[in-house]
Amino acid sequence: MENIIDSISKAIRDKNWYSALAVSLMIPDICTALEHERTNGGRYADWFQENLIQYDGFLSGNDCYALRCSLLHEARDDITTQRCRDVLERYLFTTSGLHLGLFTENYLNGERIPSILVLNVQHFCEDVCAAATKWLEANKRDAQIQTRLGQTIKIYRPGESYKGVIGF
Repeated sequence: MENIIDSISKAIRDKNWYSALAVSLMIPDICTALEHERTNGGRYADWFQENLIQYDGFLSGNDCYALRCSLLHEARDDITTQRCRDVLERYLFTTSGLHLGLFTENYLNGERIPSILVLNVQHFCEDVCAAATKWLEANKRDAQIQTRLGQTIKIYRPGESYKGVIGF
């Protein structure tokens, strides 16, 4: 899991915002799968609500799960077609400036504008990584989670070996 968090941090340093965001949105899924073996939208939403409480009142776990589904499956920031969403309809991500700007019940020339949450992509990704790191620390003595952590993907570099047998 640390390798995944490190990859998000590297993507942030490289200003590779799409990669940082996509992998950050995977983190609640990974954590719930480590805890329960399998994940689902409800568990994802619960993990988000419990571990990213600073977003309470701006971004619900269900709306974050809707973003995850929309972004990872369709590359969209519009979540109106996602059944699991709560309040939001759209996200706007910025590379600087406003973070947690919530715009609801807005009208332009008499036409309703979708409810929008503006997030600074760097702040959001860093918050998710910090939550995952804290969650991992809190669960470091959970044998089941630690076993499942050992089963997560690893990308091998030259000189490393798989179980001491297959060298790369």
